Amino acid sequence: MEDGGRVLVLSPEEGMIAHMARGECVIGVRSGNDMPPLPGGCYLVDEEESVDAAFADRVYARFRHKPWKIGENDTFLLREFSADDIERLYLLEQEMQAYPAVSGILGELTDTPWAELPRDRREALTGTLSSYIEHQYAFYEYGLWGICLKSEDRLIGMCGFSVTEEGEPSLGYYISPSYRGRGIATQCCRMALDFVETWVQAEEVSAQIDRENFASLCIVRSLGFVEMKGDGQCLEFRKTLAGDKTDPESPEAGALWEKILSAAGKQFRR
Repeated sequence: MEDGGRVLVLSPEEGMIAHMARGECVIGVRSGNDMPPLPGGCYLVDEEESVDAAFADRVYARFRHKPWKIGENDTFLLREFSADDIERLYLLEQEMQAYPAVSGILGELTDTPWAELPRDRREALTGTLSSYIEHQYAFYEYGLWGICLKSEDRLIGMCGFSVTEEGEPSLGYYISPSYRGRGIATQCCRMALDFVETWVQAEEVSAQIDRENFASLCIVRSLGFVEMKGDGQCLEFRKTLAGDKTDPESPEAGALWEKILSAAGKQFRR
């Protein structure tokens, strides 16, 4: 790993429980149906050979509470939010108040600048973001992600998925007005869709678009979403993902993996 850490891949017979008790990052290998009790927030696979470096990197990042990189190109990076993003996220979501159809993470905000907010309010908003990171990302392995412009090291928007009442991913995004018209939203949506198809093994996703938001309507249609019947202000779209129908406990199964952080035998270093 980048900081010299390691990920162990072990079965119960190889002492994974003891390694976990010592606070080591472990990926567990299933050993029959009689698995011992294991802590939550961990990952379990069926075969040691199914764990590659990319999967180990993601497990280690989650173990160290580091944001996952969802995708990138020469212009921008799509990644999970971190607690350090709170001030920039606050400014971004203040912009989003003008677009009520777009939901964020922090909830309803005022026009008060971040620096002028009472300390307890800033702490509460920071707590909201931290809770989102801890629960949304760790449980579902997906959520709303930050779009960072590389040339300015600036948070310029968000893209990702919320969870519907039916428990499926619903695509959404927001780009600051001054950065629109560059194709960023479409590229980010493609990265987001690739991620949930490959890592989460989602079979279908939805999107709700305001019927007067012609730019967004063009984007979802270009991405292969199909409009469903509806007569409200928001139109519903759905997209079926090809999905590699692998065992839901393989590394590629992402958020639907049975969660167990275990350890051993095979180590990954950088």
